[in-house]
Amino acid sequence: MSYFTDPFQYDFFSRALIVSVLIGALAGAIGPFVLVRRMAYIGQGMSQSVLGGVALGVVWGLDVYFGAAVAAALSAALIYFVRNRGVPVDTAIGIVASTMFAVGVAVVSSSRDRRLNSANLLFGNVLGVDTEDIILVALVTLLAAVVLFRNYKTLLAVTHNASVAAAHGVRARVMEVVFSALLAMVVVTALRVLGVLLVAATLLIPAATATMTFKTFRHITIASIALGTSFAIIGLFLSFHRNIASGPAIVLVGATVFVMNMLSNTSLRRTGA
Repeated sequence: MSYFTDPFQYDFFSRALIVSVLIGALAGAIGPFVLVRRMAYIGQGMSQSVLGGVALGVVWGLDVYFGAAVAAALSAALIYFVRNRGVPVDTAIGIVASTMFAVGVAVVSSSRDRRLNSANLLFGNVLGVDTEDIILVALVTLLAAVVLFRNYKTLLAVTHNASVAAAHGVRARVMEVVFSALLAMVVVTALRVLGVLLVAATLLIPAATATMTFKTFRHITIASIALGTSFAIIGLFLSFHRNIASGPAIVLVGATVFVMNMLSNTSLRRTGA
């Protein structure tokens, strides 16, 4: 029993648990949309792009989240600009993400500012979660929940076929902007716990695991949210007791469940069950 109670002796663990659960739920809700849109790469690209904004924000004395938000918006605009010049979307994402990531690495490597800890930026820092982080993540999660609830059907229609949705009167371009904003919010708010390199994994692994068991999009989304929060809780306990970074712990828990589910489904198909 002490395995579950000992971590709560430390205030940082309680704060980190609240933030991680909220982020797990938020990423779990957005993940199925990312998966259906085949936008895994843009999630990874946007998360990497954020490093440049975070690093510059810290050096210039700005808030970490502000720098991340500016970088996310800038990278999305640059990807859109480059793509509209006839460059394939995956190439545009790769160029912009790599450039922004290189800016961040250059700033981190050249700066002697002690606030710029490369490991914390890349893989998260559970000790860095404070009350302000909880408030911000809670507000973002609430906002995202309201947006998804009010626009679920239209977002789903645009996700499956934007052209058909537009033909039926859906404001497809507006919904694309809304979804991009939701995706950016997930990336920015997950920085503290997961770091820039692992955000994409929390978007994809719960959703991909859910698709192996459920068929309807609604059930996949509900299962993805449940899995996202479960991975966060188990990963944090593992992080505490095994003394490893919280971000990798959460992702490794999710990856383990994904592999087990995949192997189980493969075994069932072979036996004809």
